[in-house]
Amino acid sequence: MSITSEELNYLIWRYLQETGNEVSALALQDDTRVLEFDRKYKQHIPLGTLVNLVQKGILFCECELLVDSTGKLRDVDETHYASIFNLAQALEIDKATCPEVVAKGRFSLENDYESLEDEKKEKEKEVVYSVAPDKDSNTRSKSPPLFIKTLKEEKKLGKIVLSSWNPHFPELLAVGGQDSLARIIHYNSEKATVEKSLELRHPFAFNSSSGITTNQVTCLAWSPDGKKIVTGVENGELRLWNAEGHLQNVFSFHRSPIVSIKWNEDDSHFLTSDVDNVAILWNVITGTALQNFELKENAADSDSLGVDLEWVEKDKFVLPGIQGSLIVYQIGERKPIGKLIGHQGPIGILKFNRNKKLLLSASDDFTLRVWRGGSSNPSNCFYGHSQTIVSACWLDDDKIISSSMDGSIRLWSLSKNTLIAVTIADGVPILSAELSSDKKKYSAGFIDGHLIVYDVEALLEKLGNDSPISPITFPVYGSYQSPKERDCIFNLSWNYASDKVVVAYSIEEGSIISM
Repeated sequence: MSITSEELNYLIWRYLQETGNEVSALALQDDTRVLEFDRKYKQHIPLGTLVNLVQKGILFCECELLVDSTGKLRDVDETHYASIFNLAQALEIDKATCPEVVAKGRFSLENDYESLEDEKKEKEKEVVYSVAPDKDSNTRSKSPPLFIKTLKEEKKLGKIVLSSWNPHFPELLAVGGQDSLARIIHYNSEKATVEKSLELRHPFAFNSSSGITTNQVTCLAWSPDGKKIVTGVENGELRLWNAEGHLQNVFSFHRSPIVSIKWNEDDSHFLTSDVDNVAILWNVITGTALQNFELKENAADSDSLGVDLEWVEKDKFVLPGIQGSLIVYQIGERKPIGKLIGHQGPIGILKFNRNKKLLLSASDDFTLRVWRGGSSNPSNCFYGHSQTIVSACWLDDDKIISSSMDGSIRLWSLSKNTLIAVTIADGVPILSAELSSDKKKYSAGFIDGHLIVYDVEALLEKLGNDSPISPITFPVYGSYQSPKERDCIFNLSWNYASDKVVVAYSIEEGSIISM
């Protein structure tokens, strides 16, 4: 059996059309004879033929492991059959069986041949050195895994829209649903069971913006000590609960869906904002609204100024202002005490680094900026993303990791003022991303329902050992694909131990994915 390059081009063209990549299909159509093949074979080739052929090739590679070169059956490898065989493993086996042919003689340039010889000598040296016992093996960087780990779904959580693990009590998980109900789940990690589920219910209410009676949970936030949680819903109501699920207070000044809730560091106050650009400062002890901020100049203006806010001290906080500005306020002061100017669009993310006293901001102008106290201008400005930035956070005091709907994940260095690592997932939009609690893994949820976990620890080791001139790629730790088609991932949350992540889907039930 054989297949020509033109036949393969036709199958790829068909696959691009079937998956909705019309622009790529048109580009391939201009450079090949696929239309001629389409007229001849369109009626004889079913949908999904290319995928079917690749799957059969993977199965054939796996079958090759059962028989050796003499035709005898090999011993059964139970470890191998316990894992899921994928394309990456099939390619590794095929590469070992049929090594790549190196061009020599008149088909290779002189410099190419010399570089190949040098590479061969270097590999020989590595083999010689690896024979001797390595006393410093623990200090060397880990070599990247040959295969991408397939992550496992550990527990279904029902239909959820967002989630948040408790920062201090690892067994507590809060989830919010579309039916005005949030829950505090007591999860037993060892048994992978839900020991208890506490309901945090809001009343159903008429939503003026949507015109229907609903009250989806839009936001929830644990207090820093993990003993209290605030939930916000579509009609603007906020409720304060303790960790046992008992209602402590009700806050009802907002009139539109809550988009952000942030506690200060001593648990005495929290800030909230809604889609109408109204921010309110609340006193937790008294349950009163201390300050109300109308962030937009014209009440009839429906444009969003931002969807995040941040505390920079226990009595100072930052709110998004008009024309991409950031306004600094202090508790008890009606007028702002500072203004940061630089962004040209609504503010999407605000993160404060308490060690270095630096504020990170991300905007719909596709830039990230870093602000130092005492200056109204940014100390760093990072360009590179081409779509909305959905996640940005501090990896350490010098590095920032960000992801965007352009499908890219980027690592930036403040000291070098440049990009040092990047991964682009074929242009598939990222809708949610989250750094693990121990800052060793980074999860990204894509619009096609694909969850990819990147190995940040291995990335930092590689950066420390190699000091590359150009940006390097993020090594992949593992991945998980939703079984439902057209299933988007729009919320992720890591647990305290950084070995589990909760995924909220648009169609499928939410689930806990184990590392």
